[in-house]
Amino acid sequence: MIVLLLLTLSVYLISRLTIKEIFIFFRKFFSTSPLIYIILSLIYLPGTVVHESAHFITALLLLLPVQSMSIFPSFSENEIKLGEVKFIKRDFLRGILVGIAPFFFSLTLLSAIFIYHIFPNTNLWLNILFGYLIFSISSNMFSSSKDLEGIVLLVPLIILAFIIFYVFDIRLNLYSFNNLLGKINYYLIFVLVINLFFFLVFKVINRYKR
Repeated sequence: MIVLLLLTLSVYLISRLTIKEIFIFFRKFFSTSPLIYIILSLIYLPGTVVHESAHFITALLLLLPVQSMSIFPSFSENEIKLGEVKFIKRDFLRGILVGIAPFFFSLTLLSAIFIYHIFPNTNLWLNILFGYLIFSISSNMFSSSKDLEGIVLLVPLIILAFIIFYVFDIRLNLYSFNNLLGKINYYLIFVLVINLFFFLVFKVINRYKR
């Protein structure tokens, strides 16, 4: 579990640094930030579609009314939103589940790409396409602070669950779980390498263009 957390944190940090480098790159050609943000939103559009679809599908499955969904950028108060799903929160637990859904949806989709050997493969152009898709999806798999509102309320529930398992001596067969965790960690290493590749490409270009 610790390895999973470290890999996830690494992907998050590298993806944020890559966005910065891409912004610096396009800043050399365009003087207005809104135009650069639009270009960025197009680059990350596949990941935005997965991210917002995860919110949308989870809200529907949890019987939460969805008011609207957008996968296109919007500007407000010097901020850009790549996409948004508005839904009615009935309770904090379902709200949190909808909020964290993009991470698990994206992780499942990324794992499927590796499990079914869609990437890497023997076709160069498919490798380029899916390498880009993996980059875009993994960069958008993280929830925003707004998505995570109320997540601290889960802490007492987790502690309560541990107490129940301890008091009633409930034991789980963790072999399958650990096996699955090991595979996910293996796939996340590939994801991290791809994100590092994009980061280094733009980093080198930006240094060269100075």
